[in-house]
Amino acid sequence: YPLVKVGRLVLNRNPENVFAEVEQSAFSPNNFVPGIGPSPDKMLQGRLFAYADAQRYRLGVNHTLLPVNAPKATEADNYGRDGYSALNKAGRGKNYEPNSFGGPAQTDSALAAPVRLDGYTGTYTTPAHTKDDDFFQAGELYRLMSAGEKTRLVNNIAGFLAQVSRDDIIEKNLAHFHAADEEYGARLEAAVARLRAGDEA
Repeated sequence: YPLVKVGRLVLNRNPENVFAEVEQSAFSPNNFVPGIGPSPDKMLQGRLFAYADAQRYRLGVNHTLLPVNAPKATEADNYGRDGYSALNKAGRGKNYEPNSFGGPAQTDSALAAPVRLDGYTGTYTTPAHTKDDDFFQAGELYRLMSAGEKTRLVNNIAGFLAQVSRDDIIEKNLAHFHAADEEYGARLEAAVARLRAGDEA
């Protein structure tokens, strides 16, 4: 705010090659043009790393060189080369910086405007909330289920858990279900005990 119009996106045709133009497209919130930077939102900050990592895993280290992902108004001037799906656009050029052959050099210019913050950074204990533990949401989901859904869920988990050979591992697992919802844990514990008693008989 205020709105600054920078262009217009027009969707006026279907892709000619779905794999090349859709399946290989890679989006990541860490791609910025000069003057635009990330907000200090913690979720976004995590996604700056996670999305790019996901695309590298899915499409390879050279996915930014694919036509659907490459810049159109300019050519990326960096040392990205070799590896999986290499397009060999760099030829025999050097792949390190600094070098003595006129390759691109780091500018050290600011990538985004600074963000005003108050207080000190550091490691602090996060305030505890009732919904912050590892089991609250699992318990909420269980309590939302119908009687039939609960029965099927318990029977399904018990069928696999009863096959575990060590009692201490079963007990550790059952503790998670007890922590989520006491009825959930008790029903599962009873179901596992019935199945194991039947196997021993």
